[in-house]
Amino acid sequence: MTKESGVYQRHTRHCPRTAGKRGYAPHRCTGTWSYVIDVGRDAKNERRQETKGGFPTKKDAVEQRRKRLGELRTRTGEAHGTTVAAYLEQWLSWKRGLRDTTRVSYRGHLDHYLIPALGQYRLVDLERRPELIEEWVSSLAVGMKGKPLAPASVRRIYSTLRSALNSAVKRRMLSHNPALTVELPETVHYRPVVWDAQQVGVFLDAIQGHRLYALFALTILTGLRRGEALGLRWEDVDYDQGVLYVRQQVTAAGREIKVCPPKTKAGERTVALSEATVALLRQHQARQRRERLQWGEAWHDTGLVFTYEDGRMVRPDSLTYVFRKLATDAGLPRIRLHNLRHTSASLALAAGVPMKVVSERLGHSRESTTSALYTVVVPAVARDAAERIASVVPLPVTQGEDAVLARKLARSP
Repeated sequence: MTKESGVYQRHTRHCPRTAGKRGYAPHRCTGTWSYVIDVGRDAKNERRQETKGGFPTKKDAVEQRRKRLGELRTRTGEAHGTTVAAYLEQWLSWKRGLRDTTRVSYRGHLDHYLIPALGQYRLVDLERRPELIEEWVSSLAVGMKGKPLAPASVRRIYSTLRSALNSAVKRRMLSHNPALTVELPETVHYRPVVWDAQQVGVFLDAIQGHRLYALFALTILTGLRRGEALGLRWEDVDYDQGVLYVRQQVTAAGREIKVCPPKTKAGERTVALSEATVALLRQHQARQRRERLQWGEAWHDTGLVFTYEDGRMVRPDSLTYVFRKLATDAGLPRIRLHNLRHTSASLALAAGVPMKVVSERLGHSRESTTSALYTVVVPAVARDAAERIASVVPLPVTQGEDAVLARKLARSP
């Protein structure tokens, strides 16, 4: 193909292989014409080009190329006057299909961290002065209430800005994403804090008689998420088969409570129940029926397994408060309600349940996710593995002074 000023002609299969090469005679080509335009760099800071073809003549290709260049210059000119605040508001309005909780999270990042610090600058200022983003990330070390922000929180807020600027690059408002060169604080690997089997027993003994006893017990036994437990309906429980189906969850988006599908596709799952768990749910259902008779016409028929006394849906934040108080009254180490899910996984692994089975019960999309989270919190599993390895590796028995000293050290406090 012959290329000239961003316009070139595509040869057909009938053209000779030497077509367009120097030192060879020219030929009459019947191929169509195309144009190419440099449009800056993509989210990975790599060169981006826009190509369009199918024009019958070179003149048509040149004309359309000039027209397209004019459109891009106009859009770039508009971007020069757009402030970061105005763009971020527009970007959030473009986002469709977001979960309510994600939208609320983005809204909080914009209102509390991005717009107050960067909103007064023009969008192109971030491209010309990337140090503005560096300084902003450094300032995130302190949160809006004067408390230090965790590295993971800093990364989440930064990711919101990075995503917004990626969209600006795609829309030709920036030539590249200036946020990609920023160095972020190192994230410390999260190690879930869990209760051991004895502490779980203490907790369940302490809350016997509480109307939500079955909810907390079910969470420990099955590893359901908070929203999944609150979204569980009686129609999702099959006593005969001894299973429950996770088909929906309750989420809080600000003050609004909504019912939506599980967090991931893998979250829609079937969870097997033990006979004791089935009996527990039957007892809870009987209790709920008594409450329904007491409330009469004032009862809210939501069909949910776990509700307030009048049948209304339980707010997730209220459940968290109740759990925190119950755990404190029981004199147990403080953990998050979500950590009951981690506790369930840890106890299952310690009991010898295969990692794949635990992963499926939790609704993880990958077994590696389960492994990364929970193998660090089950010392018994790690010790058992160490003993199994040592049993097949013959080690010489140490004798002499070293052995005597080792025995003394072992006996010393």
